[in-house]
Amino acid sequence: MFVKGMFLVLCSDIFFVMVSYFINKTIDTPINNWAIKFLVESSGYKAVKSNTITDQVKLYYGNDLVEINTLSNSIILQQKKTSSSAIFSFNEKSRLEELSFDIIEATILLLTDKIHCNLNKEHYDKHNRLKGACSYQFKNGSIQKPIVNYYVLLIKNSIKEKFLLTPIPFYPKDYTSVVVLSHDVDEPERYAILKRQKEKTKHLNFENKLYYAWIFLRKYIRKIIFGGDKSYWNFEKILALESKYGFSSSFFFSAKSRFEKGSNFKLDNSYDIDHQEFQKLFSLLNAKGFEIGLHSSYNANTTISFFEDEKNRLEKIAKRQVIGNRHHFWNLGKNEDQTLLAHHKSGFKYDSSIAFNDCPGFRRSTALPFYPYNSENNITLSTLQIPNFLMDTNLVNGEDEEEIVQKAIVFINELTKAQGVASINWHVRMAYPTDKKLSLYARVYMKIIEHLSNNKNVWVTNFENYYQWQKEREDLINAQ
Repeated sequence: MFVKGMFLVLCSDIFFVMVSYFINKTIDTPINNWAIKFLVESSGYKAVKSNTITDQVKLYYGNDLVEINTLSNSIILQQKKTSSSAIFSFNEKSRLEELSFDIIEATILLLTDKIHCNLNKEHYDKHNRLKGACSYQFKNGSIQKPIVNYYVLLIKNSIKEKFLLTPIPFYPKDYTSVVVLSHDVDEPERYAILKRQKEKTKHLNFENKLYYAWIFLRKYIRKIIFGGDKSYWNFEKILALESKYGFSSSFFFSAKSRFEKGSNFKLDNSYDIDHQEFQKLFSLLNAKGFEIGLHSSYNANTTISFFEDEKNRLEKIAKRQVIGNRHHFWNLGKNEDQTLLAHHKSGFKYDSSIAFNDCPGFRRSTALPFYPYNSENNITLSTLQIPNFLMDTNLVNGEDEEEIVQKAIVFINELTKAQGVASINWHVRMAYPTDKKLSLYARVYMKIIEHLSNNKNVWVTNFENYYQWQKEREDLINAQ
């Protein structure tokens, strides 16, 4: 488990510095400042804006030749017209001065997802998720490459080489990358819907009552014929499996069932965390150092009160602070910016809901955390967005088991190469081979974590531990 304060001890003998930057007045906008601060501070330096041109300016953004000549010893980031093809043809071995595009604009286009702003609803599925094949990342063959990481490395190395300044390291010890293990808790009880009482369905409309009757009958018959009551309840087995390697993961629980008002009856989960078995489970997870996060309901993005109510309920029952969120079905709604703002207002420390649902990959071309920019209010949000890159159902398909594992390793190697951090999301019912139909998913997961255990340069942990590390790093940068 991460030990708070470890960062300060490890880094006490490193010389940290600030990087002063200047933006030409014609392009001195809040979002350009946000992008520069992201690149510089992700690199490990404190970004300090200068309103005047002085000898202390180390980074310049603009095209004014007089200013550029005055700042002959600064790193120059020129404003250029940027095309998507130029962004995705980026070579990580390129030098900063060789770039054919504007690195600031490219960072904005990717991290805010403005690069996809011209797409229409047919490019998204019914759950408001961008289809992988419709993304610029896929079309340009870069879906497995976290390009933004290489922008950060380029900035970091340029500052380090030009000014001989030592940055704060990305991660503790000798780790070069981070894989966060996580589990969405969607169907931990195979027949949870059979536990419902009649009063729980009184508020349902006629269509949903018919749907309830149908799935109740289907589950009832399956239980009689096939049994397997506990075939999805894999928590203790997952804890034992991951603990064997010294790992711990995050579990995201639904705090609102499909039977409650405001839920989506057809898509939300059936289980109720108020039941005794979950209370015992929460005690176990807390005792073993595994994280409990919120798996916000399908309609949570429609109103901030849903986030707050669900978060408060989970905290009360789990008897712990809930700092993180992941949306059910990755459903951020049609207006993702509005939903990210709701995370900020609800007090979440981090969210991890931005991903490709139908294929592995880096949804916003990053494997680094970032604080989203809200263009409507011109503010940087306080909820850290931590990327995902692998999920059970977007990785496992009709291929041979070993081919699937090797595909996962390719993505892990790309993450390591880019010195990134990203999450693997494996549903609880698929993470251990207790159910025959889902055993392939489980075997793949077990082989992935075994592979990770053999790579000592990768820090395998949960979201909470990583977030604590990230905050200590930020505090150290800002303390200069």
